[in-house]
Amino acid sequence: MRPTPRCEPPFDDELEPTVWATAQQLALDWPSQRATPDAAREPAIPPQHSPIAGASAEAKLAVRRFVATCVEVLNGHRPAAHLRRLSSPMDAQSVVAQGMAAAHRVADFRRARGRRPTRRVSPVAVIHVRLCEPRPGAVEAAVALVTGERTWALALRLELHQDSWRATTLRLI
Repeated sequence: MRPTPRCEPPFDDELEPTVWATAQQLALDWPSQRATPDAAREPAIPPQHSPIAGASAEAKLAVRRFVATCVEVLNGHRPAAHLRRLSSPMDAQSVVAQGMAAAHRVADFRRARGRRPTRRVSPVAVIHVRLCEPRPGAVEAAVALVTGERTWALALRLELHQDSWRATTLRLI
């Protein structure tokens, strides 16, 4: 028997869309509403913005940089106060406090597991990142982390403020 892989296959909504049209195919323009007597009396419903699975390239890069900094904080290579410059001013205190609490939880887990002094401490590593852009200028991410035999989940939200991505929420679950 082989062990199961650590990450799941991508969901259908995360795959690149396949285009079935050929160069010779004609486009059909279907009417969006049927012409009925009731349709003339009802106001048109404005289109809603639906969350997009995945995110823009800028958002992906911002999440990658923020997650890398969080992993360094969790591994003890960087103080949690370094998350302050990556956070929005209104939420910086909360983000730093959550980063510090997460680092303490990981350190407590390592102390409980590392009873033998010769045992090497395994670093926190990223397994998988899932992104969603609920609206333009905001990205939410769920990050699967592993250390030793323990798996953690890190949830975060970044928002675009004055041409820079800033963290507004951070939670280690």
